Amino acid sequence: MNARTDNFGRVLVLVAHPDDETIGCSGLLQRASSALVVFAVDGAPPRYGFEKKYGSLQRYSDMRFLEASLALRALPHCSFRRLAKRNGTHYVDQHLFEELPEAMTSFNQVICRFLPDIIVTHAYEGGHIDHDSCHFLASHTGRAHNLRVMEFPCYWRAEDGQDMFQQFRDNGNDEVILKLSEREMDVKRQMLASYRTQQELTPVFHLHTERFRPVPQKSHAECAWADYAFENRRRRLKVKSFLKKIDQFNRSIASR
Repeated sequence: MNARTDNFGRVLVLVAHPDDETIGCSGLLQRASSALVVFAVDGAPPRYGFEKKYGSLQRYSDMRFLEASLALRALPHCSFRRLAKRNGTHYVDQHLFEELPEAMTSFNQVICRFLPDIIVTHAYEGGHIDHDSCHFLASHTGRAHNLRVMEFPCYWRAEDGQDMFQQFRDNGNDEVILKLSEREMDVKRQMLASYRTQQELTPVFHLHTERFRPVPQKSHAECAWADYAFENRRRRLKVKSFLKKIDQFNRSIASR
């Protein structure tokens, strides 16, 4: 992946929620020869009042994926799919980490059908537990298929309580910065405008650059955060819950 290249081949982007792909990867998706966005969860977390505002959690989820369909129309060479369980249902927002083996099977099937040149996903940063779960799925599956895996930053909270957006927790020289053209930024604005249910949240993200780097070769047990301070504030999810599921998954693989 080269910052001076205008075409990134067949790109598969694994993200948790509708709008994540636009925030983190719109410029890259525009430069791909062919692209597939894979959404991991339903985007409708329980206990946040969305069922009251939108009538039901299913209706809210349906609205978000309709918005995704509208947003991705701006990219004629890009389509999307959703991870699904064996029974055809989808993974509940903030619960993906609890069902990693089945989600891995679903993602592996998508990889085999699309045959990407590269996988792009969330950075492992402690911002949202679904983002970190996507990182684990992409990292593990990428190694299994000998595919290059890149990550992009979204958001996380520093030790002093400051909210950090679109910056990696630990900077390095291997970072690729895409500077979007005016046309690419216009497309990104158009895509973000499609996400009407998220318009109170998306303005905190800038449009002009996107950052990527190879997924670091380190254990997921290495993390600098104790809990998930953003969307997960209602459940107060701790990173130890995530790490426990990662350990169970790794043990099951080792025992085969």
